[in-house]
Amino acid sequence: MDGSRWLLFFICICFKVTPTETSLWTVKVPNEVKGLLGSCVVIPCSYDYPNPQQTPTSFTGIWRNTKGDQVIYHSVESEILEQYKGRTKLVGKLEEKNCSLMIEKLNQNDHGPVHFRIEIGGYNRFSYSHYKASILVGGDPNPINFSVQEEVKEGQTVSASCSVSHSCPTYPPAFHWSHSGEQRFQVQELQNGQWMATSTLTFHPNRTDHNKSLQCRVTYHGGKHQETSQTLKVKYAPVNVKVEYQSDVNEGETVNLKCSSDANPVSSYEWHSETAALLYKGQTYTMLNVSRHSVEALYCTAINKEGRARSNPVQLNVLYAPDIKTSSKCSSEWDVVKCECIVESKPPSMVHFVLADRVLQSTKVEKNSSVITGTLQTDFGSFKLVHCLANNTLGNANLTLSLPVNDGVQIIFIASGVGVILLIILTAAGVGVVKKCRGRSRETPTSGMSTLKKDTPVVSRHYAPTKRKNNYEDVCCNDIYTNDNVYGNTGVGKVFFVNAFCAK
Repeated sequence: MDGSRWLLFFICICFKVTPTETSLWTVKVPNEVKGLLGSCVVIPCSYDYPNPQQTPTSFTGIWRNTKGDQVIYHSVESEILEQYKGRTKLVGKLEEKNCSLMIEKLNQNDHGPVHFRIEIGGYNRFSYSHYKASILVGGDPNPINFSVQEEVKEGQTVSASCSVSHSCPTYPPAFHWSHSGEQRFQVQELQNGQWMATSTLTFHPNRTDHNKSLQCRVTYHGGKHQETSQTLKVKYAPVNVKVEYQSDVNEGETVNLKCSSDANPVSSYEWHSETAALLYKGQTYTMLNVSRHSVEALYCTAINKEGRARSNPVQLNVLYAPDIKTSSKCSSEWDVVKCECIVESKPPSMVHFVLADRVLQSTKVEKNSSVITGTLQTDFGSFKLVHCLANNTLGNANLTLSLPVNDGVQIIFIASGVGVILLIILTAAGVGVVKKCRGRSRETPTSGMSTLKKDTPVVSRHYAPTKRKNNYEDVCCNDIYTNDNVYGNTGVGKVFFVNAFCAK
């Protein structure tokens, strides 16, 4: 062995680091870390070293790119490779043996591999070059893990979770939900520099959420984002129960009533009268030969496993032609005669009166629900009948009413009869007096009369001659009805009396 080899051997013997000391310089880093392009990546790192005999004065951590032995991180920025300046920093404390490195604005050139070196002031320094970490830069984030119940009930407490794995614990992803509720955020460390971020949403769904998407949107540090969703299936009792129908229907027609509701699961239907009597089971209820007398209010009930609800009561508006009631009549009070025509119909009818060949409007019209009462008060003269007419869009009707004898005319007849009887009595009494006087004059002595004639001269009275009216047409008024007053009843008795007189 030559001298140079001996010298080298002697140096190794004197300064050799024992295997035990070398094994105490350890580091833990993952072989590969996945990172999102444009985001950040943290390479988890922890190291250890042999216990020094003296307290270390300082700690300097250095990260190098193994290829080219370039410094990508140093506490002195001027020592850092230009393309890494401002993008790298330690996220742990070296004094606590944490050497984790964060690289921001990750790009494809940051793939590594890289290794860590520690310099301990007053003690020693060591490069962990045999423990390399590579960076796998991906363009798309890891898929979202989304979880929520497939079917939920209205009002119950529901939890939905949205989770993603990432490599940037310093700036974890932000979560945004499409539904309001209470949110809770959790972070869990995985292996190989990966972290799991989870957002849990607690909410109470209602019927408006049925068949709507519950969305979870994740935004990563650096601006990239992704989202996922799941359609909610919400079970709820029937609401908005409605009856679809044609409100106006002609009497005798057929009408269909259809019930609808908003419910999940779908509803079954029942029809009830207003007194709660069951009429029919099914969504569509058909009513045959509708009548104004048989139609009552009814409602629909929607039923499913979650509950039941009922519609508002509905009432058909049955339309029919006029029906003049037999209670219609004419009546008189003293010398006033009026006729009432009572008509039931839908829609309301127009009511007229016909006297002989004249059509007269009602002097008063009263409405009570579907009943119209038309009243006529006029000069009916000597007519015995009046006709009541009623019509609407569905038809017409008529009824003949009898007119009563006027009380005033009856009084005149009675007075006339009494007068005639008195005249007869007076006439009879006058004839008896005349006969009696004539009998007494025959018994008077003739001498006495002669003496009277002699002593008292008789003077004859002279009267103006009276012209006799031979023409009686001037007394009778045959045109008494030439100017009829439709609504007046005054003078009816007098007119009747005059005509009776003219008839003689």
